[in-house]
Amino acid sequence: MPFVKRTVQPQLLCRLEAPRGSETPEPGGSEDLVSVSNLALTRVLLQLSDLARLSCSLFTELESELRGGAERILRLQGRVLRLQDRVSELDPRQEPVRKYPNFLRPLVGRGTSAPPSL
Repeated sequence: MPFVKRTVQPQLLCRLEAPRGSETPEPGGSEDLVSVSNLALTRVLLQLSDLARLSCSLFTELESELRGGAERILRLQGRVLRLQDRVSELDPRQEPVRKYPNFLRPLVGRGTSAPPSL
């Protein structure tokens, strides 16, 4: 299971902060609609900036992984081209062919049956 590298924490956009020692926010100037909408907009911008920073980090890491993969592919392509050149230089009529014993021939006198015909 992969490890978590990045986490995006959701923001409580319109929740007002309660003063210390109190459970509920104090009524007053911060409860009007303009203040609440400004607070929500500010928190949305903060969350979007956090998301943009994490996405930049993600794409930077992805770019480095893709560059590494591209370098490996280029090295393999060079090796394949060198092998193709080497194989094209070979003349199949001049290369020696090893002779292997015929394993399909039945063993005579050992009590084994002949292999099925091909």
